[in-house]
Amino acid sequence: MSDIAVKTENLSKSYKLYKNPIDRLKESLNPFRKKYHHDFFALKNINFEIKKGETIGIIGKNGSGKSTLLKIITKILTPTKGHVITKGKISALLELGAGFNPELSGMENIYFNGAIMGYTKEEIDKKLSNIIAFADIGEFIEQPIKTYSSGMFVRLAFAVATNVDPEILIIDEALSVGDMFFQAKCMAKMKKMINKGITLIFVSHDTGAIKSICQKSILLDEGTIVDFDKSDKIVEKYFSMKVQNNQKTIHIQTKHKIFSNSDQFIKRASYQRIQNGMANFINVQLLDENENVIQHAEYEQNVILRMALQINNDMEKLAYGYHIRDKNGVDVVYSDSIIEDKNLLNLKKGNKYIIDWKFKNSLIHGIYNIACVLSIPIDTASSKVDFVDFIPIATQFKTEPRKKSYLYGNVHWNNIINIQEISS
Repeated sequence: MSDIAVKTENLSKSYKLYKNPIDRLKESLNPFRKKYHHDFFALKNINFEIKKGETIGIIGKNGSGKSTLLKIITKILTPTKGHVITKGKISALLELGAGFNPELSGMENIYFNGAIMGYTKEEIDKKLSNIIAFADIGEFIEQPIKTYSSGMFVRLAFAVATNVDPEILIIDEALSVGDMFFQAKCMAKMKKMINKGITLIFVSHDTGAIKSICQKSILLDEGTIVDFDKSDKIVEKYFSMKVQNNQKTIHIQTKHKIFSNSDQFIKRASYQRIQNGMANFINVQLLDENENVIQHAEYEQNVILRMALQINNDMEKLAYGYHIRDKNGVDVVYSDSIIEDKNLLNLKKGNKYIIDWKFKNSLIHGIYNIACVLSIPIDTASSKVDFVDFIPIATQFKTEPRKKSYLYGNVHWNNIINIQEISS
């Protein structure tokens, strides 16, 4: 128990829901204790342990119980059943507005929010200059926060949460309203705190951030834990559930002869593959310039990503794309036919296509998975699509180390360098 930061045991939170407002009064006055309500469980039998220094993500669709769970951990809500044990000072950035008084100034709210989290005035005094500097909202620090934009508010809230030296940091989706520069600043701050051994609980719909920051993740659905595992596995399961909720999954056989060795692909592609039957990949291969199948690629080698697919229903439009992911499941490269303006049009049942993506391998040495996707574009502006076939591991390859010098970062960016000598 000494290494446990957060532990929940049979944790449940239920609410009484009444069909009509008057039913609450009728129930309270009924001499026979007749029930006029039904119980809604926001959380049901939640059990998990988080060790000190672990970084844990929590993902799930809206209404799955994520925010309720965090509010119970931070003691804002009381559970209906079960209990939670926490060891260490907690700092939390929950839903926008939680723990702040809109009538008070930013400066006053620093102390107000700190007091709610259990910090004394003296403790906040020591951290005040760091909080103000990180928030970087200028003279607005003396104005009521009801005059703040959502971006300014989250700057202040994050600055308070992360600059009071907590042992447990809880972040609930709030960073999505900040500008991209501040988001990058926040991510860097969190990674610095992680390196110092803080325990982090991070809720976000940004699955890339979850995989990048969190060692493990909890998948919630309808108030229960679906799974608790490594973040890349949980993200894939979450993605699969999203597709299955929107579409009927049809399992079809893919025994075709376009490629003679497609049996290996079928076996590899079966892992968490999601299909709706309208079209499907037959094979995906990585090739060299001579169209030989390869599993190793040299740095700056020209390669071909070849996709073979067939159409099972008449369609007006079909998009296709790929993700290249590192060993942690984090997207390093992404492209699709919507971005490239190369969608397939006016497709007929029975049509088969071979699509070649040609590019130069600019990846740092390591092992990579390629995920492939077919989709029907719905709204290009919002990137909304209906998924047709998604394969998390369509093929794999290894990039060999660069011979000239070591590469930093995941991808080498080709630059044109211009040097001018300025005479004094």
